Amino acid sequence: MSREHITRRSILRGVGAGVAGATLAGQAAASDGPNDEYVVGVYPDRGLEQARKAADAVRRELDFGSIGRAVAGRFSENAIEGLENNPNVRYVEPNGLMWALGQETPYGIEQVDADLAIDDGETGAGVSVAIIDTGIDAAHETLAENLGEGYATADAACTTSCGSGPFGGGNDIDDCLEEWDDDNDHGTHCAGTAGAADDGTGVLGVAPDVTLHAVKALQCDGGGTLDDIAAGIQWSADQGHDVQNMSLGSDTDSDVIRDAVQYADERGVVMVAAAGNDGPCSDCVGYPAAYDEVIAVSATDENDDLADFSSTGPEVDIAAPGVDVLSTVPRDDYAEFSGTSMACPHVAGAAATLIAAGTDPTDVRDELTAAADDIGLDDNEQGTGRLNVADALEIEDDEDDDDEDDDDEEPVDSEPVVDVFSVERSSSGPWSNADVNWEVSDEDGALESVTTELLDGSADLDSESSSVDGSSASGEHELRSRDDPDTVRLTVVDESGSEVTETADY
Repeated sequence: MSREHITRRSILRGVGAGVAGATLAGQAAASDGPNDEYVVGVYPDRGLEQARKAADAVRRELDFGSIGRAVAGRFSENAIEGLENNPNVRYVEPNGLMWALGQETPYGIEQVDADLAIDDGETGAGVSVAIIDTGIDAAHETLAENLGEGYATADAACTTSCGSGPFGGGNDIDDCLEEWDDDNDHGTHCAGTAGAADDGTGVLGVAPDVTLHAVKALQCDGGGTLDDIAAGIQWSADQGHDVQNMSLGSDTDSDVIRDAVQYADERGVVMVAAAGNDGPCSDCVGYPAAYDEVIAVSATDENDDLADFSSTGPEVDIAAPGVDVLSTVPRDDYAEFSGTSMACPHVAGAAATLIAAGTDPTDVRDELTAAADDIGLDDNEQGTGRLNVADALEIEDDEDDDDEDDDDEEPVDSEPVVDVFSVERSSSGPWSNADVNWEVSDEDGALESVTTELLDGSADLDSESSSVDGSSASGEHELRSRDDPDTVRLTVVDESGSEVTETADY
């Protein structure tokens, strides 16, 4: 499938099924932020004041506990040169941007057997999922009941007047209901896949009873500075969220994002990230997906083929549907997007479902990857395979159960069958003769006897029986009588006592 760089949305309002479409250009490449903005990482117990003083203006300070601290702001070239040579400074990096990873367009709920898990009552209830993205529509008809507290960085806060960006600007919503309201579409789409409510409206998410938290670290054009994203990861971890969905990234490693990821990992957060949209390529998984602490997700299509845009590499843990994924967008709208961004929330929702079912967060990655379906792709393309939520929860398909039940049932005895019954009639003097040819069968292989009779009304004038066995038998009986017969009767019996009778006029 080609990746178009135009919007092609169709509206699906207030209905439970249908097809809509949208495409946002996506990239995994990092791009520069403001030219004089940097992030300076220092040790936990030293260097902070020096970084502060060196800044022309401090934008934000981040405290990652024992990992270290960071100061984001504007610095002169001389200040940066001095900080790079300061032994109390761990790193200096431009405060670049990460972008919402592109889309082009779910059927995925059934493909990953999330519907079987939901039918079995595994819906993610009581688990918090943070969508670190462009926000979540604050009043969407199938998301509102699942929304919890949200957060937005100052630069990423919702706006109704978005400037142009690499994605062509925002979604032109008329008003911002919350600072973390979605002014782009991307975050709302991810939220719907992870946790759209099972309320008969719109679409169904993988974990329809989770609590969704909008962490708006990406601006209306889909980009977000490194410090904003790090602040979002940290805020979510501090709130005690169980799962973080990060459908964002770049092809460049970032020290401050690494710090934030390690900070969240220390607090037991399960982090899931999109592998990136740099495909076709090899060994090109972006960040933060490439970090060891993060579950990296590649994208497949409805036929379980690798999406042509999906990044691949040894860091890929698992695959999920990411082509033509139908989900929510503002306002009470629905659209199909494609991208590893769309694959990622399938796995985030599955992680939430496992945690709600009692899986320790430290075991979630292993449980998901062990249960994944091998769809025949290379390991660097699919990880261990394509996500299977029901198998991770050890839920069996009812159809499979029915088949097994059928296998366990006692076999039903089949009745014997008369395959051939022919009578050749003749007379000689006072005798009436009947030469009977017969062939019989029984599926159970349990034939017992064949009897032919020459009758006058109910009177038995003559008869002959043969013992038979197995699944088929054939023979000939010769019957005769001095009386006037009117009927020839054949009876076949099996070992269970089932019998079948046929008659022929004499």
